[in-house]
Amino acid sequence: MLASWSPDNFGMAIGSAIVFGLIGIMLMMLGFKIFDWITPKIDVETELAEKHNIAVAIVVGAVFLGISIILACVLVG
Repeated sequence: MLASWSPDNFGMAIGSAIVFGLIGIMLMMLGFKIFDWITPKIDVETELAEKHNIAVAIVVGAVFLGISIILACVLVG
């Protein structure tokens, strides 16, 4: 049986949304850093900012979407 947690009042709901949002953002950043670490031949920042490489932008967007779907499943439970 899965454990669930529900807030008792509106303030607690806002607080938990902020906490889980910050956890999600930190984990998204960590996931992107891991992606950047496992692809050392691609300098994502240079490709996006200076070369305007659309293919790299699409891949980075797909990585963010994938990480966010995984995090949503994990955090919602």
